[in-house]
Amino acid sequence: MKYKNYYAILEVNRKSSDQDIKLNFRRLAKEYHPDKNKTPGAEEKFKDINEAYAVLMDTEKRRKYDRQVAKYGYGFANIESSLQDVKYEFKSGANVFNDLLSQILGFKKDNNSQNSSDDIDSQDRKQKPIKGTDIVTHLDVTLEEGFFGAEKKIAIKAYKTGMKTFSVKVPVGIKNGDKIRLAALGNPGKNGGKNGDLIIHVKLLEDDEFKVSGLDLIKEINVTPAVAALGGKYKLQVMDEKLFVSLPKHLRDGEVVTVPNKGYISEDGSRGDLNLKVHIDLPEDISEREEKLYEQILKIERKREEFNY
Repeated sequence: MKYKNYYAILEVNRKSSDQDIKLNFRRLAKEYHPDKNKTPGAEEKFKDINEAYAVLMDTEKRRKYDRQVAKYGYGFANIESSLQDVKYEFKSGANVFNDLLSQILGFKKDNNSQNSSDDIDSQDRKQKPIKGTDIVTHLDVTLEEGFFGAEKKIAIKAYKTGMKTFSVKVPVGIKNGDKIRLAALGNPGKNGGKNGDLIIHVKLLEDDEFKVSGLDLIKEINVTPAVAALGGKYKLQVMDEKLFVSLPKHLRDGEVVTVPNKGYISEDGSRGDLNLKVHIDLPEDISEREEKLYEQILKIERKREEFNY
């Protein structure tokens, strides 16, 4: 008189916990379910898996099984044995799996479902920790806020709890398109899983005075013909600093004057350049004296042209 090796059938051992047995049963039941597995012997294997699970998950039956196996050894079960009451009537089709789920796992599946193994998949997902999904939003940042750093408030719609407000620290040197990630401030996890993150896409707003190109700042300036010809000082303010830039003589329209290390700032504190693009602009109103001076300049220019010819 010998008995089937239920431990081997479920791919466990005598020291395996109920949880290990249950997990292996679910995996093997899905693999050998006759609705999915049409190979020869799958149906019989499925019956053995059911029997093994019913015995090993019942404390009293498992204790009796272990005693009798120790006495008679493993092999084929004798129908006259005291464990014959664990035999199951086998039914073909999806109903057998529904009955099994109802009797052993404690829940029942609707017969109209397309795949009877979906319940096991669902049960597995319920037991595994699942991280919450991330919340993605955006934040508008001015040039000055990006240059000096700032602390801003941001409101988001949180999972099940409505609107929530968070304080966001904008680091110095933030760039357009950068992301700020706030860990664990996203949607909550399931089954003990971690919360998702709050991911903030930064948009650096256009400035009225400066354009940003990498770490460089670009500013367009207007100068008079006299300054373009003779050079001079140009006063401007960059962030919190007043600058007096020396413009060289003989400037042409569209020429760029570069001021090193006075541009935008990086995260490590280094700075790009300030580029001043020059436009020569004649004032709308000029005095009579200025007009006479321009007439003299025009005469000189014409004489120069005659001389060149």
